[in-house]
Amino acid sequence: MPHTLNTLKTLATPVIEEWIDYNGHLNDAYYLVIFTKATDALQDHLGLTLAHIQSTGETLFTVESHLTYLQEIGLGEMVTITTQLLQTDNKRMRVFHQMHNDQNDLLASVEMLFLSYNLVAKKVTNFSAMMLKSLATLEKEQANTPWPEQAGKGIALKRST
Repeated sequence: MPHTLNTLKTLATPVIEEWIDYNGHLNDAYYLVIFTKATDALQDHLGLTLAHIQSTGETLFTVESHLTYLQEIGLGEMVTITTQLLQTDNKRMRVFHQMHNDQNDLLASVEMLFLSYNLVAKKVTNFSAMMLKSLATLEKEQANTPWPEQAGKGIALKRST
């Protein structure tokens, strides 16, 4: 099973027909759909469940993402997402999702930045004590996990001289 040291397995899903594009591969938009489902599972793992969101208004808003497509993915392939917490503070969370196939080949990755947002107050707020504790626990569990090679990279063309 695909797994990187101390990362959290957040999703396993087959690639379904409606996600396939005219080239016969996973459409680029559906990579993000899959990674978003992994984010939902991460939220549940942290205690930021639908019930918690509905009772407190505390949720996450995605404010930035950088997705890297590394290999083509076809219909019926099983993909597994692992998640690593890279950084956190009192209101932000930076995570790195990796998508692997059954052979443990890295297919894609996405780095995402989230803000703590309160739906009742309609503004960015600090994480609740529950979330801070959950984030600290995950950070401790992943303390020895190597920094992903793709993390922190932007998009640039090399300039020719």
